[in-house]
Amino acid sequence: MPTERFLRLPKEKIEAIRIAAAKEFIRVPLEESSINRIVHDANISRGSFYTYFKSKNLVIDYILEEIIAKRKNEFKLDKRKSLENTIKSLVRTRIKLDDEKLKENLVLVNLFRNVASLDEKTLMLLKELEKVIIERMESIILAYPKEIKIEKKDIKFYSKMLNNIISNYKTFTLFFSEKSNQFITDIEEVKKKYQTEDFERNVEIISKSILKILTY
Repeated sequence: MPTERFLRLPKEKIEAIRIAAAKEFIRVPLEESSINRIVHDANISRGSFYTYFKSKNLVIDYILEEIIAKRKNEFKLDKRKSLENTIKSLVRTRIKLDDEKLKENLVLVNLFRNVASLDEKTLMLLKELEKVIIERMESIILAYPKEIKIEKKDIKFYSKMLNNIISNYKTFTLFFSEKSNQFITDIEEVKKKYQTEDFERNVEIISKSILKILTY
């Protein structure tokens, strides 16, 4: 966790540090990340950094806690919508991201790619984030009992499986460059993919596939 001194900083300063840290955690694995780069981009001294965070691991934990808090309120289930429209809305919410969420997702991709080097607290936060996302899928399954005939004991398994469909698409298609054969680190490159016919077709395929699995 950050120190009280950090939490008392002006919002603009907190945001500058968060953006600088996210930029660095997208650029390289956490263990290779540079505090010097973070403080340079945030326009703070290295000494000040250590009055805010004892280590860079605590910075990534802070970022993850912020992401978790936002994800809990990201998708509002509207039972007045049809199941099909709810699934389409969910998929688009998870895949078509604004700049801030794109950066957060690229940080997450880099963490998952280097999961073996993460400490216990960071791993726990990643699991908590996954739990929040899976519970969202569970809530959809439970909200449409007439259309979805999945046994209660199987709901969690289905929720994990459907979450993996979306997550794998993001990680290995949306956030991966076939041209360079590397994971993308620039959100502008992802945004270019949003403008393609392939992207819209993929969103439709994913939505229809999830709907078929739920209503087979």
